[in-house]
Amino acid sequence: MLREIAEADYGWKADECFALLQPVLNIGSVAIDDDNLTEVLNLIRWSEPQDPNWRPGGQGARGHWMRLFACNSLVRFAPKHRAFIGREIDTFVQLIGSAIDLGRPVAKAAASVLAWRFLNCPGDAEDPAFLAFGILLLAAHFERADACGLWLKQLADWVEEEEACARANLPVQRFQVKAYFSPKRPPQAFAARSSEHDWLLGLSVFNLRQATWRSLADRILAHPETPHPREADESLRLLGELVAGTS
Repeated sequence: MLREIAEADYGWKADECFALLQPVLNIGSVAIDDDNLTEVLNLIRWSEPQDPNWRPGGQGARGHWMRLFACNSLVRFAPKHRAFIGREIDTFVQLIGSAIDLGRPVAKAAASVLAWRFLNCPGDAEDPAFLAFGILLLAAHFERADACGLWLKQLADWVEEEEACARANLPVQRFQVKAYFSPKRPPQAFAARSSEHDWLLGLSVFNLRQATWRSLADRILAHPETPHPREADESLRLLGELVAGTS
């Protein structure tokens, strides 16, 4: 798998990338200060293991392990190298999706990684709200006992607070990306429309995996395979419906 990740950029400097990836796997050292290594990790981050024709990247569980590895490396790398990292919303959701598909133990470990990131480097603008929602998705996936109901409800309340905090600064954020708007559609108008209709997802114009966020929200929160803990059920379903767009 490491060899395939190293060769993701059409094999460019694959041997050098392979050598740099080994300590990431073997001892957890994430000192990614090489542009070529960052590029191959980003390419694997975008992979879709359910698509048999997607390249680069693997398929099925093998592809999810590769994508999880790449996303985890980028999430851990970001706090000390903010200049190399842009918006991370897509990295978060790709990591979450692979962790959930790989089973509850992996989802629990992924939640720990995201919680560590939030405490050490929550990011900028809308990033903390998406981190919080990602932690909630993972927690709701692996914690099913009624004894966890109050804790999950508190997590849901926390996500609402983070989303409200990010939304309070929304016009400023939109104004800073004026290049994405035409003269006939000022940033303020777009921000107002997003505020009304796109809870959480409307916080960012850089969200290329919006459909994945919606799918996970629907699958894990709005329509779970097994019931949520009773005390958290209403809160979790409501947030799931808001993000999935089914409310």
